[in-house]
Amino acid sequence: MRLVLALALLGCGSSSPSVDASGGDAIARVPGFTAEYFDQYRVLARTAVEPEIDHVFETDRFSARYTGVLEIPTAGPYTFAIDADDGTRLWVNGALVIDDWRGHFVEHREVTVDLPAGDVDIRLDYFELDLDARLKLSWTPQTPVMTAPPIAGAPKPPYANPVVATDCPDPGVLATGTPPTYYAICTGGRFRIRRSYDLVMWEDTDAFVFPSGKPPYAANGNRNWAPELHEVGGKFLVYYTSVNADNVLSIGVATANSPTGPYVDRGTPLVEHPQGVIDATYVAAGGKHYLAYKIDGNSVGQPTPMYLRELAPNGLSFAAGSAQIELLRNAAGTWEGGVVEAPWIVEHGGMFYLFYSGNVYDARYRTGVARASSVTGPYTKFAGNPILKNDATWVGPGHGSVVAVGAKHYFVYHAWRNNGGGGNDTEKGRQILVDEIVWQDGWPRISDGTPSEGARPWPGETN
Repeated sequence: MRLVLALALLGCGSSSPSVDASGGDAIARVPGFTAEYFDQYRVLARTAVEPEIDHVFETDRFSARYTGVLEIPTAGPYTFAIDADDGTRLWVNGALVIDDWRGHFVEHREVTVDLPAGDVDIRLDYFELDLDARLKLSWTPQTPVMTAPPIAGAPKPPYANPVVATDCPDPGVLATGTPPTYYAICTGGRFRIRRSYDLVMWEDTDAFVFPSGKPPYAANGNRNWAPELHEVGGKFLVYYTSVNADNVLSIGVATANSPTGPYVDRGTPLVEHPQGVIDATYVAAGGKHYLAYKIDGNSVGQPTPMYLRELAPNGLSFAAGSAQIELLRNAAGTWEGGVVEAPWIVEHGGMFYLFYSGNVYDARYRTGVARASSVTGPYTKFAGNPILKNDATWVGPGHGSVVAVGAKHYFVYHAWRNNGGGGNDTEKGRQILVDEIVWQDGWPRISDGTPSEGARPWPGETN
């Protein structure tokens, strides 16, 4: 018998009996597999008892787990076979015996395992990406299978860049709540707010920071750039770049009770400078709040120092008596060229790491890092900079956010598609990529120093 399932119907009438999804001893041991289906690789859509695993699915973007106990009458070799599109992992008697955790069309895998007589645990994890969705498990000699308690947590597939394949420059990302929900805002227009539960699958919300298209004080909304969403004192603050009344780039801030707003602007710029000032980022350290930003000296042929200044506890103004402290500036004649910008500061292992981007924001753009023992510096640039540079697929990687997922850190950043000649494909814009940060010898490394190619473990997963 082959079952045809659609996740949209998983909670509706089915011939398969439902079981308690809480695990433990709540599930009675009956013939069949305990089957769990997870929509979007996250939401438990249905748990059921199924007599066999032989499916043609009619949906995409889900995962499943099947657990059971094989009743082995006689010790000896048993052969397990899987036909699947897409990925599967099979554990028998506690050992991973088939590891085919990748996207592909229908393929056949089999393995022979020596098993003892008696009860033997069996578990099959599966994920489906898109197009065909088939799964069949069989074994010989055939033996009875009984249900086992469900296992917490959805199987996560590998992912590949980009995670947002449309133009979304300068992504500012916030993680909030438990488990975390992620919100992102990108350069341009009204600052639409995007949402994700995993950093991989993103959706547009209907919320905008500026529904009217600009802050109230701005001469226009033509240069709404580099927004970042941060949680400060129980409120949600968006620090952003826009022009002031004189059409000079400045930094503003808007606040809300929810990540999706509605947002109320401060009403006047928070930071102004005759040369322009851009790329604000917030960091908390030692019980204090700080704002880092970059003077836009490159627009007038001048250096581009980055500064840090202490904020008031609500993040809407600067602390009384505070003064800006220079963190670093561009080194002309190096990969940085005439620009350093896009700061993001994160504490790790007792040190503060300042991620930044350098050079013109086309194919010349790169990502570097500096570190200090204090959030206020002094910062020392990494001798191995840039830590992200071009490859055959992506160019201009930079202007990212550092996001913690469990004990791991990820860099969420933009890059252009390589136009085939080493330049940037302007038609496709700057797309969002996600790569794990690995800490080695006191410094962060990202992939092989270029945007990752091919499948990578889902954020937070190890394989």
